[in-house]
Amino acid sequence: MFLKQFLHYIYKLVKNNNGEIMDNNEYDKLVKSIVKSENPIKNILIAFISGGVMGVIGEMITRISLNYFEITKSDAYFITFAILVFVASLLTGLGFFDKLLSIFKCGLIVPSTGFANTMTSSAMDTRSEGFIKGIGASIFKLTGSIILYGVIFGLIFGLIRGVLL
Repeated sequence: MFLKQFLHYIYKLVKNNNGEIMDNNEYDKLVKSIVKSENPIKNILIAFISGGVMGVIGEMITRISLNYFEITKSDAYFITFAILVFVASLLTGLGFFDKLLSIFKCGLIVPSTGFANTMTSSAMDTRSEGFIKGIGASIFKLTGSIILYGVIFGLIFGLIRGVLL
């Protein structure tokens, strides 16, 4: 049933009722009839609350690491980051992360879990092409820009901090 509806929508995208190619106005009408509108205020509140919950979970992992394993603060932060990335990658691989993301919005994607989701999704999309040409070549396709700009701005802010302090 879904495939039939999808093919019907594709057909409607290309042709209008007269068999001519659809113009931008007709396309906009079609998109508005298919895509449901969302309440941005509601999405912001959901993202704010779910992001706060993710922060609390991260803080709990950090505190547990500090108290029970008697490690340094930087090691506890690393463990927290590693756990969050592992769980997000696992949930992405099992197909649950996107479902959670549709419920909790950007509250899940903004922290390191979003980085893990992007990396794992890229790897999964090309896994059929093998480890080298598929996973190895595309795992950093989207996250490469995150790493690049993270390093660049880290250097810039480090220089600013070194000069000012």
